[in-house]
Amino acid sequence: MTLSLADGSIQQSESKIILDFLEKNYSEPIDLIKEQAFLRALPEEERQNHFHETAIQFYKISSAEDRNKIIEFAMKVVMADKRMETGENAYINELYDAWDLA
Repeated sequence: MTLSLADGSIQQSESKIILDFLEKNYSEPIDLIKEQAFLRALPEEERQNHFHETAIQFYKISSAEDRNKIIEFAMKVVMADKRMETGENAYINELYDAWDLA
């Protein structure tokens, strides 16, 4: 969800990719409206910190295969509108740095 907000707005194409991913990979329901409201309420600098902390926590509980799956998903989200904005690129770079990917 944070990636979809990185360019300033959530596009319908991004939301569809997110919903499809969640349906295919998680059995527990996730309240997307609540999650979006939480993220929109965070100031940008706190949103970046939240993203970083979440990436670090995910790294601790995931395999390299899991992380590659998330990177692929993240790229689909940011490229849903056929372009990568500067803010989106910063978040993708954050994942690569946090997970020590080449």
